[in-house]
Amino acid sequence: MRLLKPAGSYLKRKVFESLMLVLLFLVPFFVLFITSIDILPFYIDFGRYETPRGIFLVLFFMMGLFSIRRFQVYRRGLKGEKAVATILSESLNDEYSLLNDVTLTNMKNSDIDHIVVGPTGIFAIETKNYKGRISYYGDDWEGVHGKPSVQARINAVKIREFLEDSPTFTPSQKFVEGLVVFANSQAVLIEKKPPGRVKVLGINSLTDYIVNKPKKFSAQEIEFIEQTIKKNIASIDTD
Repeated sequence: MRLLKPAGSYLKRKVFESLMLVLLFLVPFFVLFITSIDILPFYIDFGRYETPRGIFLVLFFMMGLFSIRRFQVYRRGLKGEKAVATILSESLNDEYSLLNDVTLTNMKNSDIDHIVVGPTGIFAIETKNYKGRISYYGDDWEGVHGKPSVQARINAVKIREFLEDSPTFTPSQKFVEGLVVFANSQAVLIEKKPPGRVKVLGINSLTDYIVNKPKKFSAQEIEFIEQTIKKNIASIDTD
């Protein structure tokens, strides 16, 4: 598989920043905690400032827990995107290309986790890294934060917009398929009603789904699509 855009540093930076916040809040919490226990040799009598110490203990503890949760979310997202990028790179041949962490010029405050372009189509992939029971009825989800099918559909539309004015393709060829892919093999997906124009997949069925679709693009058309997407990647790097 040809890599046209590597993964950005956004999630890596967020993992690092959230870990620093964990230390920033929990280190002073433990210092205040061990100095507040009178049976320990580290005890310090704050006198009239005991109440403020208690307030800061609670504050540092709560902010520390919040930072831990943010760290876990970003780390889980980073691991999920790496897993999907790896399986795509190892399983698809050089007829296909991959762009990671793409922000297009017609997008605001979001990006597309992965774009795959190949003879069988154009795929906008929204990656989630959850485990356990995950059910969906159309765009209503349980067991996962937000509505990933809606985001995948929006991402697909944003890519298609750049192909709309091109006479090169038929209307059906201009269709970009949104995929929601769960990177954790322990995710149990329960479909009650499929989301409109979006496919939900586990990571182990992703590449088979892509390569087994009917072919619609020639090598020249694939190159044109790739250049169109690359030309419309936002110049301001959100990574």
